[in-house]
Amino acid sequence: MTQDNFDKMSDTELLTYVRMHPNKTEAFHKYMDRFDARPGVLCTTDEEFEAELRKRINQQP
Repeated sequence: MTQDNFDKMSDTELLTYVRMHPNKTEAFHKYMDRFDARPGVLCTTDEEFEAELRKRINQQP
């Protein structure tokens, strides 16, 4: 696979590829770059965790 092919894959497809080809470091790094680019939420207390969980539950259709 080339970098261009990894760019065309969805996150799910790329994750499947990484799992099936654990020695392909280029694919692994591409997936980790995508994973790092996602916004994260840092919850340092139980109250923050509960608030974030309630917010996400209320956003579901």
